[in-house]
Amino acid sequence: MLTPILATSDPYTAADEFVANGWTLVYATPKDSGDPMAVVELHGGQVMLGVDSEQFLPAAARDHRGAGVQLYVEVPADAIEKIHAAHQEPGPIEQRPWGVRSFVVRLAAYNFMIATAQG
Repeated sequence: MLTPILATSDPYTAADEFVANGWTLVYATPKDSGDPMAVVELHGGQVMLGVDSEQFLPAAARDHRGAGVQLYVEVPADAIEKIHAAHQEPGPIEQRPWGVRSFVVRLAAYNFMIATAQG
């Protein structure tokens, strides 16, 4: 299993953004823990939300966070319309040449492609 950790300015605020777009909060460390981290999930696809401290994302790169990366999340084919409707600013659902239907959305400054599982 591969679970990306995305550098955010505030993992708790980022988690709120995901939840407002139909994702589920799986876990968040206590805000006073000294280790800010949250985990969100969409139909089994998890993303960890961490901090953008210099160690993880140098200040000079912050305006370009996520550049060149698109995170792909597979969801059940019969759920794509409902998932699309739950997102606040999704792109249109499109049929892809490789056989999936998908849409793209930007969350916490990262690009996601939400796609139907190939059958």
